Amino acid sequence: MSSIPIPHDDAITAEQTPYPAAPPKGSNTTTSLSTKILSKILVGFIMIPVALTALLFILMSLGFSVFFFALYWFLHRNYRRRLRRHLRHESSDGLSPRCVKSLPQFKFCEATQFGSECVVCIDGFRQGQWCRRLPGCGHVFHRKCVDFWLVKVGTCPICRDRV
Repeated sequence: MSSIPIPHDDAITAEQTPYPAAPPKGSNTTTSLSTKILSKILVGFIMIPVALTALLFILMSLGFSVFFFALYWFLHRNYRRRLRRHLRHESSDGLSPRCVKSLPQFKFCEATQFGSECVVCIDGFRQGQWCRRLPGCGHVFHRKCVDFWLVKVGTCPICRDRV
């Protein structure tokens, strides 16, 4: 068997250093200068894309944040607007049930006096049915039909006069 020589087979003494000696000044300065310049150029070529990628990531994060904030604001604003509109229509348009019950009512007896049918349910008036005559316009309806209508709307179904 042949032995393979190991380059640092000798024992290390105090005079020897494990690091290579620095090149003497004045010799090969152009090589070390070109190596430094090349090193700076390569670092620039590596760091510029890394910096641009980080900047792009930050801008995209800000863009998504602004988009989701705007979406939340828009949906919440529309929800509040619809809720306000719903509450406004619900509270101000219809009459209270107590007010509706105070309107005059009567039992129907003659068809010639008020017409032949209720315009809310489009059903004819029959003898003995409870009806209401709206004060102001004088239109006549079935009591159940107009009560339901007035609680929701508060105006006459025919002429739209406020009751």
